[in-house]
Amino acid sequence: MEPTKERRIWPRHQVMIPISLKCSHARTPNRAWHIGETGNISVDGMMLVSSVLKETQLSSMVEILCFPQNQDLYSQIRDPEPISMTGVVIWQDRVSGTAGIQVNN
Repeated sequence: MEPTKERRIWPRHQVMIPISLKCSHARTPNRAWHIGETGNISVDGMMLVSSVLKETQLSSMVEILCFPQNQDLYSQIRDPEPISMTGVVIWQDRVSGTAGIQVNN
């Protein structure tokens, strides 16, 4: 078995940011908002952790709201605004409820 080739261009940074997300193909009614958090982020993607990701299909579109906390990293920003983005599920682990999201530009 050949080792998996790393496809990432940009480095990942271990950052835990609270999120809300909606998934287009989740088996949940009305595409409700669900809570979770980031596991890591990069320029063009992120790993998310949320129980709804156990039900999501590959290639599902996701809407994400990130809620940066007012920490030392953001000390110059008094009340950070939520950051809105969309992306696509490119890998998932249904057992742990994690998924890799390619962020749309």
